[in-house]
Amino acid sequence: MTFISCNTNESMKLKPKVVVDTIHGQLIQDPYRYLENSNSEEVKNWIFEQNDIANSFLNSITKKDYLIKKQIELDKLDQFEISSIKLTSNNQLFYLKRLPEENTSKLFYKKDINAEEQLLLDPSELNLNGKNIISYIQPDWIGSKVVVAVTEKGREVSDILIINVTTKKIHNEIISNTWPSNSGGVEWLPDNSGFLYLHYPTIDIKSKEFLKNTKSVLYKIGEGVENNKEVFSKNVATYLDLDENDFPIVSLLNKNDKYLIGKTPGAGSYYNAYYTNMEEINNPKWKPLFNKENEIKSYLIIGDSLIYKTSKNSSNYKICKTSIENPNFENPKVLIPEHEEYIINDFEVNKDGVFFVRTKNGVSAKLFNYSFQTKKETEIELPKKYGNLSLKSSGLESDRLWIEASGWTTKNDTYLFQKNTLTTQNINQKTGPNTNDLLKDIVVEEIEVDGHDGSKIPLSIFYKKDIFKNKPAPLLMDGYGAYGISMKPQMSSRRTLWVLEGGIYAVAHVRGGGEKGVKWHTGGNKRNKANTWKDFISCAEYLVDQKYTSKEQLAILSGSAGGIMIGRAITEKPELFKAAIIEFGSLNMMRSEMRPNGVNNTKEFGTIKNKDDFEALKEMDAYHHIKKNTSYPSLFLTAGLNDPRVPSWFTLKFMAKMKLYDISKNPKLVLIDSTTGHGKDVGKMKQYQRYANLLLFAFNQTGHENYIQK
Repeated sequence: MTFISCNTNESMKLKPKVVVDTIHGQLIQDPYRYLENSNSEEVKNWIFEQNDIANSFLNSITKKDYLIKKQIELDKLDQFEISSIKLTSNNQLFYLKRLPEENTSKLFYKKDINAEEQLLLDPSELNLNGKNIISYIQPDWIGSKVVVAVTEKGREVSDILIINVTTKKIHNEIISNTWPSNSGGVEWLPDNSGFLYLHYPTIDIKSKEFLKNTKSVLYKIGEGVENNKEVFSKNVATYLDLDENDFPIVSLLNKNDKYLIGKTPGAGSYYNAYYTNMEEINNPKWKPLFNKENEIKSYLIIGDSLIYKTSKNSSNYKICKTSIENPNFENPKVLIPEHEEYIINDFEVNKDGVFFVRTKNGVSAKLFNYSFQTKKETEIELPKKYGNLSLKSSGLESDRLWIEASGWTTKNDTYLFQKNTLTTQNINQKTGPNTNDLLKDIVVEEIEVDGHDGSKIPLSIFYKKDIFKNKPAPLLMDGYGAYGISMKPQMSSRRTLWVLEGGIYAVAHVRGGGEKGVKWHTGGNKRNKANTWKDFISCAEYLVDQKYTSKEQLAILSGSAGGIMIGRAITEKPELFKAAIIEFGSLNMMRSEMRPNGVNNTKEFGTIKNKDDFEALKEMDAYHHIKKNTSYPSLFLTAGLNDPRVPSWFTLKFMAKMKLYDISKNPKLVLIDSTTGHGKDVGKMKQYQRYANLLLFAFNQTGHENYIQK
C-alpha cells in the first residue's frame, strides 16, 4: 500500500487565473472561476488526480473494510428496512422494503395491515437505461394503480411508471422529465383515470434552462403524454405573473375535495397559492387564495374550508380555519393556538378532528387531538418518549390515524390510533434482537448552550454509558441550519457506528433551522446567516470547555446548505477544529445565483442584486474567506458531477484555493464522484462506502487508536 503523507497539498496546487467582478462598487477577485467548467481537460485531469490522492489516503487507514462490514451487520440485525409508507382511502398500504442482502428497495403492498404482503415491483429487473432505484411512489385513491418514479445512480430526475395492482403489469407508456420526489409529487384524479405532475422541459443539469419554465400537467392514462393538458404554469396562467423560476405545483389532498390548489413553493418559507374548482380542471380559472404575507406553511381542505398552519403573529405556529371562497386571513377562526414553548410541527385531519404534533427544541415531541365535537384538545399518550412524530391519515371519511415515531436511538415505531385506542402496528413482524436493543446503553443528553448573543442553542449529545466523563474523546458534531429544516431525532448508521466505536456524537440545532419556530429560522437566514456558524462555534467551544473533547479530537460534519456553516466555522476559527467534512457543500454563495436553482434559493439566502443581501452573501461565502498563510484543519470534501442541487464546482473552487493558501500539513482531500449527484437514491452499498470514508477520516484525524495509517 502506498503511504500518502499528511501534506497532500504541496504538489497539487492549481494555478489561479483571477477574474475580477465589480459588484455594488466592490472589486471581487475570483482566482478559480475557470473551475466552473468541469468539461475542460484541465479540470477533468485535476479531478482525476485529486480522487487518486483521496482514495490512496483513505485506503491507507486501517479498518475501512471493517466499517463497511459493521454497517452490513447492523443492517442484518434489523432484518429489513421499510420506507415511503403510503395509505389509500380504503386503508390499503403501499411501501418500499429492502432486505439486508439487497442493495435497493422493492415495492410491496397489502390490502390491509393484517393481509399478506405482495410484491409489485423489483426495480433490478427493469430495463430502463440504468434507472433501477425507486425514488417515489403514489397509489391512486383506491389502490388499483400506483405511480412509481425510478431514477439512476443519484441523478434524482426520474421516469414515471404506472403499475396495475391487480395484474402487476407496468403500463406501456413511460413518462420522462419528472422529479416527483422533489416537487410536490403526483396527484391522482378523483376517478383515478389520470394524474397531475410537474413536467421539467429540460433535464440536463448543465443547461441554463434546467429547472426553468416547469409546468403542472394532466396526464390521462391511455391518451399518451403528447396529449397532456397544461393545467398550471406561466403559460396558461399569464394573469398571475408567475416567474420562470417558480415551481407551479397543483395539489389535490382528498378525492372529495371541491378545489384544486395551485402553489409556487421553492426554497423560501412561504409562497403564493391559488384555487380553481375541480370541474374546471380542463380549463382552470385560477383565483388568488393566499400569499406569502399570510405566512402559511401547510394546509388541508374540509368542504369549503381551509385548515392551515400559520406563523402569522405566532412564531411557534397556530392552526386556523377560514373559507376558501371568502377567506379572512387577518381574523380567521383559531382552532389550535400558539404555545409559548412548543412549536406545532405536523398535523393531519380525519373524521375525529385535527391531530397535531408539538415539539420543544426540535427534540421532544407530543401528540394531541382537537375534537370537532367537543372543540377541545387532548394529549394522546404514547408508550414512550419520542423526539420525532409524523402523521398519516386515510382521509376525512376514516377514523384511522397512523403515527410514525422515532428518536436518536430508536428506529421507527408505528402506531394506529382508532376509536380512541392506540395500538402498535408492524407492517412486517420482526423477531429477535435489533439495533434498538444494541443502543439501549447509549446515553442521550439534551441541553442548551449559550450563544454569542445570549441565545440558547439546543445541543444533543450521545455516547456509550461507559465513556469516562471529563476525559476528552473523539467527537463528531454535525448540524444544518437552513430552510427552517430541523435536525429531527432519528437513528442513522453513521451516528450509530461512531458511538459504538467509542466516539461521542453531537448535533447542534443552530439558527437557520426550525427547531424553535419561525424566529429560529429567520434568525439564521439571509442577513442573519452569520448566526448559523456562530451558534455552531458556540456549541463546539462548549464541548471543548466541558471536556467532552479537545480541539485535537473535534471533527465537524455537514453538507449541502450546511456547507455554509462548516465552511465559515473553519474560516472564522480554524484553530478550534481538528477536522472538517463537507459533502456537496454550498461554499461559494456569491455565485449561488449562477446555478440552475440559484434564483429560487434567493428566497433563503438573498440576491446579489440587492446591496444588503450582497453583503450577507459575501459574509457567508466560505471560498472568499480563505486567508493566505493560515493553518486550516484537516479537510475532506465530496461532490457529485451529476448533482442537480449544488454544483460540484462549489467544492472544486474551495479546495483549489484552500490548497493554495493553507500552510498547515493537515490533509486536504477532495473526492468527486462522476456518476452520482447529491447523495440521494444511490443504493445501500454506495451509501455504506460513503459513510465509511467519512467516519474513517474523522476517526483517523481525531486520534482514535484503531484508525491509524498503515
